[in-house]
Amino acid sequence: MLNKKDQKIIRQMMRHIRTFPLLDSEIRQFERDLTGMALEAEKRREDFEEILDMTPTEFCDELLCSIGGRKTPGGRRLLKGAGIYYQLTGLIGTALLSLVFLISLFLTIVIPSELGLEGVILLFVAIIGLIFFGAFLLFGNIAERNCGATEKSAQLVNNGKILLVTAVIFDIVVTLYMIFNAGASVGHFNYK
Repeated sequence: MLNKKDQKIIRQMMRHIRTFPLLDSEIRQFERDLTGMALEAEKRREDFEEILDMTPTEFCDELLCSIGGRKTPGGRRLLKGAGIYYQLTGLIGTALLSLVFLISLFLTIVIPSELGLEGVILLFVAIIGLIFFGAFLLFGNIAERNCGATEKSAQLVNNGKILLVTAVIFDIVVTLYMIFNAGASVGHFNYK
């Protein structure tokens, strides 16, 4: 039976191997081989990670390239970077819109005067924004997790399209709100 550290390394290696376009039988064979290597190292009372002599993902890359001549799927780094970008955008946007959400609640509940309507509108925009940036976080996690899986590329492209369309609609709505709200408060649209 493998110790927890070796089990974690095997899981990490298998997660990385699954990002290559391999058959299920090939993936299972790699898992058996790697588990056998770890068990052999444990029997000899050696550290499995030291036997690899490199990081687990580098070992998997070298193993796959030397055995089957397989190369790392193209675009993996770009997709992983896009996933991280979406996650950061989602985190920052969620934090900022949470602040707007709290301010709008304050304007709606604490000051129920003329600012009450603006507070309700801000509340509505903040809720839409939180949903939007939550989608950024979700799709960013999905993209980073599946960045090398060629069979999931269509899903990732569709997620990107959904985010793009949602971002454009959200930007248009917010821009129109800002234009009409700023114009009304300055008096540009106050024709008598």
